[in-house]
Amino acid sequence: MFKAHFWIGRFSAMAKTMPFRGVLYNPDKIQDLKDVVTPPYDVISERQRRAYFERHPQNVIRLILSKERPDDTEKNNRYTRAGEFFRSWLDAGILKQDVEPALYVTEMDFSNEDEVRTRLGFVVLVRLEDFGRGGILPHEKTFSATKADRLKLMEACEANFSPIFSLFADPDEEVMGLLRACTERVEPDIDFREVIGYRHRLWRVTDRQIHRQVSEKMAARCLFIADGHHRYETALNYKNQIMSRIMSQNGTFDSEAPCNYVMMYLTSMQDRGMIIRSVHRLLSKVPQNAMDGFVKKAKDFFDVEVLNAQAGNYDDARTTLISKIRAGADQGVMGAVVRNHDPLYFLRAKEGIMDRLFEGDISAPLRKLDVKIATKLVIQKVLEFDKAALDDEKRISYTSRAPKAFKAVKEGKCDVALILNPTRLSDVEEISRAGLVMPKKSTYFFPKVVSGLVINKLD
Repeated sequence: MFKAHFWIGRFSAMAKTMPFRGVLYNPDKIQDLKDVVTPPYDVISERQRRAYFERHPQNVIRLILSKERPDDTEKNNRYTRAGEFFRSWLDAGILKQDVEPALYVTEMDFSNEDEVRTRLGFVVLVRLEDFGRGGILPHEKTFSATKADRLKLMEACEANFSPIFSLFADPDEEVMGLLRACTERVEPDIDFREVIGYRHRLWRVTDRQIHRQVSEKMAARCLFIADGHHRYETALNYKNQIMSRIMSQNGTFDSEAPCNYVMMYLTSMQDRGMIIRSVHRLLSKVPQNAMDGFVKKAKDFFDVEVLNAQAGNYDDARTTLISKIRAGADQGVMGAVVRNHDPLYFLRAKEGIMDRLFEGDISAPLRKLDVKIATKLVIQKVLEFDKAALDDEKRISYTSRAPKAFKAVKEGKCDVALILNPTRLSDVEEISRAGLVMPKKSTYFFPKVVSGLVINKLD
């Protein structure tokens, strides 16, 4: 069981939360929410994107990931079209803003490894804080291009379409127990199953006394961003952009203006529905000499076991590799699949190698992470990726599904796949509290929080 402990000293400010008047799909206009909600934009494949477009004319995909057109211009593009869709759906009553501020309590039933679990959370506004100053802690690096993309969308739409997924310590259920009591024996306002079968329920909690109690209890806690680092940094950039413009015009800025807040989905670290999956690396445009000399160069840093994976033995080799990786959790192990190489490779970092190479450059909590070992030793040293390549989303992509990673190499969609164990939640907390950040896409919190269930209007 994850052990929570509270931070005293580094961060004097803690999270400020507040209810809000959410924008939701109007049930008089939209009969089944499964037709209009989606996962977060960054886990939607192009095939899924097309399917969501075809599923319903008011699917939220048109807001979060609208289509490009050949004749796009600076004034007419996928961002401005998203803004036009949003405003027209509000005018037509497809989307409707609640009259009363609420905390939006949600439950999600989902399956994980043939076991049904439930995760309880709530959607709320959280005051934006610069990293390192407040009680909102990141754990991952971000891509510059993605933040620029999300900023254009926020500028055009003035809304948060997807809540940032954050965690907090609640070992005694002081917060979640209070909210659970509000929903027990109460019919949900929303109850539906999304396309993949997961069940969602939502309750509007409008009691102002509950609002005050939750706000007071949350004020003593730090928030750890699980998913949505790009969107959080984008919200900060958006706020600073507006603040700079207003300050230059009249010299004052309202600290309670809507742009000072961002919509978040919050859940307890101790919730039984908290799951982190692996994030496997798919690498493209790998230099040919690096692939040809992969084993020889990898042996400088790893003990390498070669698994025979010729045509008739591939499935068995793949199963063996996955078993070895899982058995080696916490031991710096991973698998490598290289294009046009018959074998699969099981890599175990040499004892003390990260300390010898990076003790003066990388903090101890980071040196032990599999994702950091993969980045520094395999991606940079063995496969020769420079810093620019590490920020290039066309050269590094990700999947939480190992079979998809094997298939991508086999079909030539990438050159190398690195198969990793999941990052532990305790590592996320330790690294966040230390003010450090992991490599990009170090965690895959499962399941994702749906987009389109609740929207925050910023104007």
